[in-house]
Amino acid sequence: MYEFDVFLSYRRTKQWPDFVKNLFLPRFDHWLSAELGEDPRIYFDVDDLETGVAWPQRLANGVASSKVMVCLWSRGYFASDWCKAELSHMLARRKAISPPHELLPLVLAVVIQDGIDVPSELVDIQQFPFHDCADPWIGEGGRKAELLSGRIRKLAGHVHMAMNQAPLHDPTWRDLAVGEFMRLFKRKL
Repeated sequence: MYEFDVFLSYRRTKQWPDFVKNLFLPRFDHWLSAELGEDPRIYFDVDDLETGVAWPQRLANGVASSKVMVCLWSRGYFASDWCKAELSHMLARRKAISPPHELLPLVLAVVIQDGIDVPSELVDIQQFPFHDCADPWIGEGGRKAELLSGRIRKLAGHVHMAMNQAPLHDPTWRDLAVGEFMRLFKRKL
């Protein structure tokens, strides 16, 4: 059984965690709730993860027990081994369970930085351009805030459709993710 509807994957550096926590997540939670007719279960870890050995396991569990992943792509996202591990786990799951020539939409990408080079193997992922309204310093009520809210509303509809297409949960995904994330954690020590 899935513990989360959505795993939110983003690079935790500079002002991006503040943007996600204070601007993106409240709007996304609101619009996805409106789509679902109930509160969504979103894995978001800006404040959850502590230092120590347990956090890679919690992160792996979050990825493995989420129906879909929403990635916030920036240049830094593709430079992060952790972001790449989160994404690769979900892509491996998608490849293993999708019918041939019909990949399930388990990953949706929000492009928050203009001009990023998306690796060629990721071009089949549905992308939503947010680079003109993804600004950690935007204020409430301004043009960018309205644009951001409108884009997130559209994204929420696509996430809802993707959630409806998610396969039944497979408990073995957790063991695979924990093994992968613990190997990465040990390499980083």
